[in-house]
Amino acid sequence: MSSSNIKSRHYAALSSRLRQLRANLAETESSLEMLADRLGDMSRLGISSGAQFMAVSRLLDVELQRKDAEDEKAGLPTSAEADSI
Repeated sequence: MSSSNIKSRHYAALSSRLRQLRANLAETESSLEMLADRLGDMSRLGISSGAQFMAVSRLLDVELQRKDAEDEKAGLPTSAEADSI
């Protein structure tokens, strides 16, 4: 085999590997873009869940205060007093 044939084969192999590398890099770029989108969605979901948790917590606090006021009027121990028993 002549050296020019060997060079041609090496260049062909290199070209093939570079094409595969380019395809893999394009797929990686696409995956990273999708990941960035999903992370943004997860962030919004976390914010929404946190807001819901805070709203429910506030409603429970109001309900507990109302129940304590009713229990106090009825002469029953309040939730704070019941916890200490």
